[in-house]
Amino acid sequence: MNELDTRAERFLESIRAEGEAACAAIKEETERTINSQLDETRKAENARVERTLRFETERARTRANRDLSAARMAARAKLADQRQKIADETFAKAREQLAAFVAGKDYAAWLQKEAASLAETLGENAKITARAADLPLLKNVELPAGTVLEADDSITLGGLKGANHAKGVAADDTLEARLEAQHDWFLENAGLEINI
Repeated sequence: MNELDTRAERFLESIRAEGEAACAAIKEETERTINSQLDETRKAENARVERTLRFETERARTRANRDLSAARMAARAKLADQRQKIADETFAKAREQLAAFVAGKDYAAWLQKEAASLAETLGENAKITARAADLPLLKNVELPAGTVLEADDSITLGGLKGANHAKGVAADDTLEARLEAQHDWFLENAGLEINI
């Protein structure tokens, strides 16, 4: 019985060894399958996360660019308003200084000189207009033949307007026109550029 027991024991050992080897193979195959599926799942999730990250990054960049653009536009508008306010204040002060010049003693001589120059430019049979208050200052100005001097209520600050329809020539030499002509020059040269 000893020999039979030994053989039975060896047989059981052999079966046990085969069972353990089969279990080890099954365990190894199971782990390989699980790891393979985990790798596929990780790759799929990483790709999904990467797509989501790219999408969200682009969306954030677009939103930031839009916000930056809106902020720049608002800053430009604010600067443009400030620039216009400075220009308006500057031109209001210039207008006040021109009004003071018109009320001063040098205006009459200037107006007479300008009237003589304008009359020479327009030639004979022209029409020169001035404020009604300025007409007495122009009594002694020599005018070409046929040139008339009239009041013009549209001239508010001072200066002259003139026209010679026969020559097809007209001139606006009013202080208002001279001041208005300085707007573009002022904005270009005053250092008030808007660069944002």
